[in-house]
Parts: sequence; structure tokens; C-alpha cells
Amino acid sequence: MGLVAREIEAAGISTACHSWMPEPTVAVGAPRVVGIGYPGAVPFGLPGDAEGQRSVLRASLEAAVAMSEPGARFDLSFDWPKEARVPEPAELPPIARAIFRKPWLYHRLLKGDLPEGRDRPPRVGDDAV
Repeated sequence: MGLVAREIEAAGISTACHSWMPEPTVAVGAPRVVGIGYPGAVPFGLPGDAEGQRSVLRASLEAAVAMSEPGARFDLSFDWPKEARVPEPAELPPIARAIFRKPWLYHRLLKGDLPEGRDRPPRVGDDAV
């Protein structure tokens, strides 16, 4: 997400990444990051909670507009409901599978040290995925 945002910014279009994991999103160089403390499977809120999702989306867009310079980060103040169950994904995303296999990659990702070659996480279309 952050890598794509950097390329879009290079073309002259401002971007902001809505992220449930803002530290890694910042680490990969996302120009502007809107963080939220929601689970990754539901970064805008519970399924079926249209009003709650609209509230998160509205707050994310307002934060994005307020961040005029690259390098900014804003954390939204929404709290995940304690009684809410998070839907389980059918399978882990490729980056999560790679980090489970090679946990040291997460530390490198947070430092912005993106692996190349055979140590890089698999990409969509790789045979290893």
C-alpha cells in the first residue's frame, strides 16, 4: 500500500493510506498515514455497520485532507467494541504468511529495510505463495 502511494505521489497526486498497522505502513514510506486500532480484516468497522463504517471513512478522509505535507501520520480515536467478533479470513495474506515463516522480516520491514532477492516476501504470482 505505502509503496504504491509513493509512486502515485511521485506523479503529483497526494495520497493517504488508511492502515490498521500504521508503523509498518510508515516504515515502507507511505507519504501520509491514517492509523486505526481496528483488526486488519475489518479496518473500517464491523460488517453490516454501515453508519460506523461511514464514520470511520469520513474521519479518514478529513485526516487525509488535514495532512498537507508528506511524512504526516494521524491516528483515529475509534475504539474496537470489546464484544465484537472479528471475521476470520479464509487464508492469511501473502505478507503475513511470509512473516510467519521468517519472523525476522517483520523487524526489517519496520526499519524500512525491504528485502530483495530470495529473502523478500513472496509476491502475488510467485510460485512460493
